[in-house]
Amino acid sequence: MALNNQKAILQVGDQVPIVTQQSTGTAGGNAPIINSVEMKDTGVILTVTPRINNAGRVQLDIGQEVSNAVETTSSGIDSPTIQQRKIQTRVLVNDGESLALGGLIQETNSIKRAQVPLLGDIPLLGNAFKNKTDGIKRTELIIFIRPRVVRDIKEARDVTEEFRGKISLQTPIQKRRGGKTKVEQDLKRLAY
Repeated sequence: MALNNQKAILQVGDQVPIVTQQSTGTAGGNAPIINSVEMKDTGVILTVTPRINNAGRVQLDIGQEVSNAVETTSSGIDSPTIQQRKIQTRVLVNDGESLALGGLIQETNSIKRAQVPLLGDIPLLGNAFKNKTDGIKRTELIIFIRPRVVRDIKEARDVTEEFRGKISLQTPIQKRRGGKTKVEQDLKRLAY
């Protein structure tokens, strides 16, 4: 919920320390290193400023960011890199009408291998001393927005009940992969 002409912010994430400046003191050979650090907000950040006209149409100034901190690999700076996906736009939409703002799909593949030195090189038996992890991470960010103009307390309650009816507050039951017990799971993992 947001008031007319008032910015609303929804943020779910972390503050990550970023080194912005680094210098060495001038007090001799063992001078300390001085760092200036800035905290950067990461995660899911949504800002919306609604403006409602007399006809019931809603103009929305929208800023959507999804970001996370990853290890820096492109330089020797001891500070994380911030990966970002952003949308910044202004749209005009009717009350209760859905609008697709945009979408972005990202897929990352990774392979990690490790082994016990020498033992991992033995033909056939060496597989018992190796560890291989293949990972595929797919992120789909698709943004839809549907503004609802709320004129009184009854409409506010109706919108709240409609939203409450669409979400489930129960935790789903986790399924075990490959077997009923940990031993069965380990055996199936070794077989593959």
